[in-house]
Amino acid sequence: MKKYLLIIILLSLFIEAKTFTEVEFSGDVDLITGEFDRSTLLKICHIEYPPIYKIWKADPTFEEEQINKFVENLKNYAQSMGYYHAKVFSKTTKDTIILNIQKRKAIKVHSIELDKEFDSFALFKKGKRFRTKDFTQTKKKITRYLEENGYPTYTMNAKARVDLDLYQVDIVIKIEKGEKRYFGETDVNNSSKIDHDLITEQIVYEKDELFNILKLEESYDNIYRLGVFSKIQVEADFNNSDGISDVDINLEEGDTKEILSRLGYDTQDGARGAVDYIDHNFFGNLREFTTGLKLSERGYRAYTGFYDPKIVVPIFGKFSMRNELSYHDWKFDGYDEALLLEKFTLGRELFRLKHFFGFQHEYNTISSDNPDLLSGSYLINSLFYRVVIDERDSVMNARNGYYLSFYTEKAMHTIGSEIEYLKLLAEGRYIKEFDPVVVAFKLRVGTLNHETPLFKHFFTGGAMSNRGYEYRDVGPHTKGDATGGVGVIDTSLEVRYPLTEEFSVVSFFDASTISEEVHKFHDDWYRSYGFGMRYLSIIGPLRLDIGFQKGGAFALHLGIGQVF
Repeated sequence: MKKYLLIIILLSLFIEAKTFTEVEFSGDVDLITGEFDRSTLLKICHIEYPPIYKIWKADPTFEEEQINKFVENLKNYAQSMGYYHAKVFSKTTKDTIILNIQKRKAIKVHSIELDKEFDSFALFKKGKRFRTKDFTQTKKKITRYLEENGYPTYTMNAKARVDLDLYQVDIVIKIEKGEKRYFGETDVNNSSKIDHDLITEQIVYEKDELFNILKLEESYDNIYRLGVFSKIQVEADFNNSDGISDVDINLEEGDTKEILSRLGYDTQDGARGAVDYIDHNFFGNLREFTTGLKLSERGYRAYTGFYDPKIVVPIFGKFSMRNELSYHDWKFDGYDEALLLEKFTLGRELFRLKHFFGFQHEYNTISSDNPDLLSGSYLINSLFYRVVIDERDSVMNARNGYYLSFYTEKAMHTIGSEIEYLKLLAEGRYIKEFDPVVVAFKLRVGTLNHETPLFKHFFTGGAMSNRGYEYRDVGPHTKGDATGGVGVIDTSLEVRYPLTEEFSVVSFFDASTISEEVHKFHDDWYRSYGFGMRYLSIIGPLRLDIGFQKGGAFALHLGIGQVF
């Protein structure tokens, strides 16, 4: 007997386990999007297919012993969504695991005990299906409300009593708000070579202001974005009985030097790459030194820059200062441009607006095979001013907020420029979330008071503007090459709808006009409409848009980041 048992054990060790290459879901599943769509169910089973951009990674395979875990996870998930009688069955074919989900009857909320002050935060309702995540999110929303309105020392006793015999849920949430608290003194323990005021100006709350955890977090983020600290510790003291909470901020300087490299592709510049060297605390006080090189299919750009956040000017006060020197050799449709640029900028924040003004020196050499596009070299010196207000909740993936900017550039003979002109450009963006839909609108208006060389013209069309057209292809052409204009109105309206946490679809309508005459906007409008997809990756939203012109012509655009 022992002999046969040993043979069976040995044979089992040599028998290769059954491997499957596909997982399918059947039964009560959502075909496109929903609580039980394929993407969600794969996550519940901890099955991860490689993202689109990781083309080198192979799809996963599955062993037979994993099936029971898949079934257990799906059953637990169904119960968390309110289907406590749910059943999950499994079967296999040659290379596929099939998981059948039967949700059955949903459990419902029988009673709710919650103070009226917090009724608006409840995501559950009497007589409706009970979901664990609604209960959890309600607690989080109430917690956030208390912490943002002066009650960080609250106590909460929350229970969801599930009765499987009666098949109902009774919810009880009891809250003691505790003492109302206010910000007290802030003590900054800073071991770096940075002036105290450069740190404290990152703090957005004030002494004696009502305690708000959001402002504490924003202050932390502002200090983190300085890029010089390896340790940031922000702690509020809630032990004082007088309702005043002092704040301790402990900082330790880390390695302020870094080398950044980037690779990417978009339909505007093609394949591209860049490498930067940055010192975030160059000779202390948050001075920043940057140098780098960018390469793409259109050409290359080499650049260096120096930034000082604190320049004190007698009488006028404190300013920031930035000096940039760059050279690029770039190929545009119709002409090549070699540009040496020196730009000196002073900045100051006043009345919540960011103001920038300075001097710009350009030496530009244009070469073209098109005789209608004048080749030559141009020396331009100009003064500029820019004002910005940016209230978006994210630069890469905004869901709410607005952005406004105004820019003016004046080139004059009196400061050594070979040509004279006044350039004005205003831009506005508005983004609003109507959960789950996000609506975004953008308007850009620009004008020149004189005819200028082609490289100073306004252009539109491409991935970031009128998406039914190729890059800078809207408007008048000569011998097939776009010439832009001395005025532009460029608008975009977009609606984004999420399918999953990572994927969303968009629809858009864009319209532009390019003026060939100074101060006149009576030229034709170029309109396009289309749709696209977004994939939220670790480097930002990957963007695919296809836009259609009135006559049926279309353009395809790839890029990173939202258009707004």
